[in-house]
Amino acid sequence: MLFRTHTVFSLAVYFLLDYFLAMPFWVLGFVLFAAAFVDIDIKNSRFGNRWYFRPLQWMTKHRGFLHSLVACVFLSLVVGSFSLWAGFGFFVGYVSHLFLDCLTVSGVRLFWPFDFKIKGFVKSGGIVEEVIFVLLMLGNIFVIGKVVFGYLF
Repeated sequence: MLFRTHTVFSLAVYFLLDYFLAMPFWVLGFVLFAAAFVDIDIKNSRFGNRWYFRPLQWMTKHRGFLHSLVACVFLSLVVGSFSLWAGFGFFVGYVSHLFLDCLTVSGVRLFWPFDFKIKGFVKSGGIVEEVIFVLLMLGNIFVIGKVVFGYLF
């Protein structure tokens, strides 16, 4: 999936969880950061395009270890050792990224190191992803409108 789809989906997940958990607003930063961070293993991503991430990219492959629940839990625990809310936000963003990548035709090895790959039917950058993006964006705009302007409907 594209960066923008990961971003609007993680924002929607944040809104949903915030409705039930009343999280601090700053947790949203960790959710959005983690949703983009997962693709650090590819050199044309938002974070991965920095020169200092090249050694990591040489050691890993895209949709490898970093696209697994093992990496998700480990990195979330590291972040959570500083702040529980930050760790939770990081976990939510990371899992939202993994979920969307499980829907793609490339799939992910979610249970790394096992070879079992979870694949879907969505082509990254294809028409189905565009529809998903637009629907998520409209939903997020609706929720933000409700929060800012009160109940619209």
